[in-house]
Amino acid sequence: MKYLKSVKAKAVAGVALIGGSAGFAQAADYTTQISSAATDGTTNVTAVIAAVIGIAILGFSVGRMLGWFSK
Repeated sequence: MKYLKSVKAKAVAGVALIGGSAGFAQAADYTTQISSAATDGTTNVTAVIAAVIGIAILGFSVGRMLGWFSK
């Protein structure tokens, strides 16, 4: 019985070690994906800001030109 408990304890420790290693490997993969998503998000936000500023400049310019022509 004592031998069975010892083998069982070693088996549980081995499974925990293998499961823990797999968890760390998956965390590294998710870290890479999260970093990639953050970079893509920053790029998208920059593009949206540039588009909004561009539209505002065009709108302001067209408004100024129409105001100038109506004088």
